[in-house]
Amino acid sequence: MLCNRPVYIASTAVWLPPLVPLAQAVESGVVDAAHQDLGYESIAVAEGVAGPEMAVNAGTEAVRWSGVPAEEFGLVLHSSCWFQGIDLWTPSAYVANRTVGRAAFPVDIGRNCNSGMGALHLATSYLLAGFASEALLTTGDHFAPPMLDRWNMQLNMILGDAGTALTLSSRAGFARILSTAVGADNSLEPWLRGAAPFRSMPGQECPVALLERGAQHASTPEAAGSWERYEAGLVKVVWQALSEAGLGTGDIRRAVVPFMHRGGGQGENYDVLGFSEKQSLWEYGRTVGHLGAGDQYAGLHHLVQQGAVAPGDIVLLVGSGPGFGFSAAVVEILELP
Repeated sequence: MLCNRPVYIASTAVWLPPLVPLAQAVESGVVDAAHQDLGYESIAVAEGVAGPEMAVNAGTEAVRWSGVPAEEFGLVLHSSCWFQGIDLWTPSAYVANRTVGRAAFPVDIGRNCNSGMGALHLATSYLLAGFASEALLTTGDHFAPPMLDRWNMQLNMILGDAGTALTLSSRAGFARILSTAVGADNSLEPWLRGAAPFRSMPGQECPVALLERGAQHASTPEAAGSWERYEAGLVKVVWQALSEAGLGTGDIRRAVVPFMHRGGGQGENYDVLGFSEKQSLWEYGRTVGHLGAGDQYAGLHHLVQQGAVAPGDIVLLVGSGPGFGFSAAVVEILELP
């Protein structure tokens, strides 16, 4: 989707709990051998705080730094991957009420690790259509035991807790969204389901056995060619976003891809897309862990706060999530806030 009218990123914010050094976690015996060599240095681990609370912390800062009065935000999209602290509840309304007030329209986005980028695409479309002039986007997750084993739950990641946020405006901002794109390959859905039966209530599997489900699906004929289909879907969405912006990979200064790492010299997402590790945000991601839906918001915030980008630089935000869904956004830095 080419943004033929201006949509700006007005601010970003991140709330992080304390960082636990990986060496400390290894010494305590919670990290198995397969997850000790992925390249992570530390992981953000929260205690006693729920995902929506983290989102409110980040969202409040983002609204403040946007310079836009809270009551002028017409849309709040809250993204998450995991349990939001209360069953049968609307966390987006909680986030909206505690950041921008009672009147903004709240929506919960549950596309797992692709939720934050999916929200960016949807909110950009919403502003382009003229339904609102400002939008607040938040993410928040606490990947807590005993239901989740953050250290060993997936092959190529260790999960970190965080609240992240960014604000969009049709009036002004430090960066402009040039284009966004989304896509999917729903045939890859069984990788997180495996042979698990459908149940009538949550909490029947403790801890959640994602690795076992993946192994179940890997043994089926439908799994053949999955990695190739994943790569094709990711590349297609990135190519679409770049081409609609009239740019190529050579125009990209930094590429924020999910904070996942296979380690051992295996190909990474940034390799697939034609970028170097130095162009990626892995040097930051390895210190916080994979922040669920929030890697891209946190990565852009880090780039700006560290002065790692300058006016005129083009940043590519890339997301993917189980299902599988893919997303990309091309962002031009206009100034450093």
